[in-house]
Amino acid sequence: MSVVSIPSAASGPRSGVRRQAALQVAVMAGLVFAVSFALSPSEVVGADYGPKLILLGRMALLVAAAAWMMRAAGRRWSDVGLRAPRRWWSIPLAVVAGYLALGALAGAMQAAILPALGLAGPDLSAFAGLKANLAEYLFWALPVAFGSAAFGEELVARGFLTDRIAAVLGGTAPNAVVVFAAVILQGALFGACHAYQGLGGALLTGAVGVIIGLVWLWSGRNLWAAIILHGLVDFVTMTAFYAGAVGGHA
Repeated sequence: MSVVSIPSAASGPRSGVRRQAALQVAVMAGLVFAVSFALSPSEVVGADYGPKLILLGRMALLVAAAAWMMRAAGRRWSDVGLRAPRRWWSIPLAVVAGYLALGALAGAMQAAILPALGLAGPDLSAFAGLKANLAEYLFWALPVAFGSAAFGEELVARGFLTDRIAAVLGGTAPNAVVVFAAVILQGALFGACHAYQGLGGALLTGAVGVIIGLVWLWSGRNLWAAIILHGLVDFVTMTAFYAGAVGGHA
């Protein structure tokens, strides 16, 4: 006697959630790659106000697109971590721990892992024009580092993409293993978007994206720790370029 399996009433909504999330991830990935490769940092450093405004505006576009798709999915920014922390002290603690972890990661990858793979470190020669250029430095160290990069990229990568990838893998109620996998996958996408730094730079940046994602997890899935950490890292990096402490490869 054969038994016919009848899908439960809940399986339809679950598969619908996954299909919607998969489409949203694909759309966002396409948008991110399109705007990333359409205007590279080398075309902005030393340029006039036009390219600089476009650089900031494209991140605003991505955040707006993410907000629209989240609303379509019945999600809010607070659902992905843009909210006050339950314990205020957890944010600075997570930022310090994350910064130390990123320093150890960068050191290990550039000293051992990337050379073992036959890869050079990240190509950051596009930012060489910041050296001793106060106006250029202030643009990259403030509105870009803390605005476009820290706030914008964290909303899109650690907020929107992690949430939507988790929905693809686990439906409406992804477990901890699924969320961890989503953190890894968003890190891979994050690294791919930095391909202008070379393969070694993309791998390093992808690993950085994973670490920041883990900081998001460790802080109770709160985006503020990730935002502050990201801004701090980029601010220090741009300051090093301005001071001439680093050259073409960080």
